Amino acid sequence: MTKERCEICDRIFGNAEGLVMHNKSKHPEKAPKEKKSLPIKKIRDRGILIIILGLIIWGFVALAQSGSPEGEDFSKAIPVLPNKDHVSSTESFEYNSNPPTSGPHYDTPAHPGFREDIIEDSHLIHSMEHGLVWVSYHPRIGEEAEKLQSIKSPFAVITQREANSEDISVASWGRLDTFNLEDKTIDADDLQRINDFIIRYSNKGPERIPAGQHGGI
Repeated sequence: MTKERCEICDRIFGNAEGLVMHNKSKHPEKAPKEKKSLPIKKIRDRGILIIILGLIIWGFVALAQSGSPEGEDFSKAIPVLPNKDHVSSTESFEYNSNPPTSGPHYDTPAHPGFREDIIEDSHLIHSMEHGLVWVSYHPRIGEEAEKLQSIKSPFAVITQREANSEDISVASWGRLDTFNLEDKTIDADDLQRINDFIIRYSNKGPERIPAGQHGGI
């Protein structure tokens, strides 16, 4: 049996456990300190903090990736038309683009999202004044229009519009991009072109409304 000796008082002990007990009683400075386990609450709180920090970092990365357009800007500037007051009818007014990007409009905007109903231009002009991007498609594209539901920006309103001269039009206040679909299908490049426009020109109207606060019809 291995015996243990106290280096301070030179006493001999039959085993290491006896020496440890002796040091605790006579020489506490020599006794090994016990590691205190963290309370469960502290462990839980630290875990939650790590998760929150991870989500914040992930959010910043996702925002950086989604906040920069990836493709070429095919849009053109459209001169902004005078707009003094809201109107009840625009039948006698001639706009300077198809679809219009500014000018007289109704007092009620259209809220964001993929809209099933036909909405008059004058509501959507008001939406663009508030910073929304108006994505409109000609009904001739048929079921391909369903792919536009993948556009989830809080600043985009998507409608059918028979007056469009081309298959797809993307408009904001004083800005317009229009194009026809190759092979009559909406592909990834088309969706990227639309999303790039939204990134570049959303919330740039004369009246900027924060995301999530756009009301109307």
